[in-house]
Amino acid sequence: MRILLGSLAFLAACGPAGRENDTVDAPGSQVDSPATPAVSRVYGHSGDRLYRLDPTTLAPTEIGAMAGLDTGLLDLAVDKDDRLVGITRLKLYSISATTGAATLIRDLSASAQNFTSLSYVPGATMNDPDILISANDQGNVYKIDETTGSATLLGNYGMHNSMQVVSSGDIFGVRGFGVFATVNVGSGMTDYLARIDTTTWKATPLATATGYDKIFGLGFWGGKIYGFVDDGFDADTGKLIEINSTSGAATMLNTSGVRWFGAGVTTSAPILL
Repeated sequence: MRILLGSLAFLAACGPAGRENDTVDAPGSQVDSPATPAVSRVYGHSGDRLYRLDPTTLAPTEIGAMAGLDTGLLDLAVDKDDRLVGITRLKLYSISATTGAATLIRDLSASAQNFTSLSYVPGATMNDPDILISANDQGNVYKIDETTGSATLLGNYGMHNSMQVVSSGDIFGVRGFGVFATVNVGSGMTDYLARIDTTTWKATPLATATGYDKIFGLGFWGGKIYGFVDDGFDADTGKLIEINSTSGAATMLNTSGVRWFGAGVTTSAPILL
C-alpha cells in the first residue's frame, strides 16, 4: 500500500508515506490447504513494475512494466486462481501475471477512492469466490465490489490498549492460515503485525513491534510471512523482511533496488513446503 499525501510504491494486498469463520484458521492448520505449487505466487510492485518473489533465493524477478495505469499502482491483490487486480487512487485494474500489463476494470466510486491497501481473503468455502477488501488509516475495513466499483464497510480494527488500531500498509489472507495485516497503534509509527478476526474485523496486534515503519506490502509462502519495505525517495531501495507469525518480530532478509509500493499473494498459498 502506498500512503497518499494529504491522508494520514510479493499479499494483499502498499507505498511511501508523505506518501473468520472458515477464512481464519490457526497458523499451521491443514484444513483446505492446497497442494504446494512449484512456482511462487507472491508478487511485489513498485509504482509501475511488477515482480515475482523467488521462493528459494528470495530475490525479486521482474515480470514487466505495468503499462496502462493512469498513475502509480498503490497496491495489489491475488485471488485463489492467480488473478491479479490492483488499485490506483481512482481506478481498479486487472494486472497480467505474465507480462505485468494493466487493463482497466472500472473507475472506483467515491466510496472506494483513495484506498491504499488491497487484498483478497478466502470465501467461506473452497468453492466460494474470494472477497476483495481494503483497510484504511482510520482502521475501517471495506469490501470492494469489482462490478460496481463501490465499497461497503465491513468493520473496524478497533482499539488496543485504549488506542485506535489503523492500517499502516497491507493485509493478506491465506486459507488454512488466517488473515493478517500491518498496523499502527495510536500515534505510533512503528508497524505491528496483527491477526484479523473476519467476523468482527477486529485486529489483535502481536506482542513485538517489527521495528519498521514502511511495510507497504505483505506476502506469505510455505508458512513464512514476508514484508516489503520502502526505504524512501532518497535511498531509492527497498527491503524484504520476514515477520514471525507468533511474536511479530522481524528479520531483515535482503535489500534490492526496488522501492516496494505494495505486494500480493494468492489466497491458496501453501502453508508447508
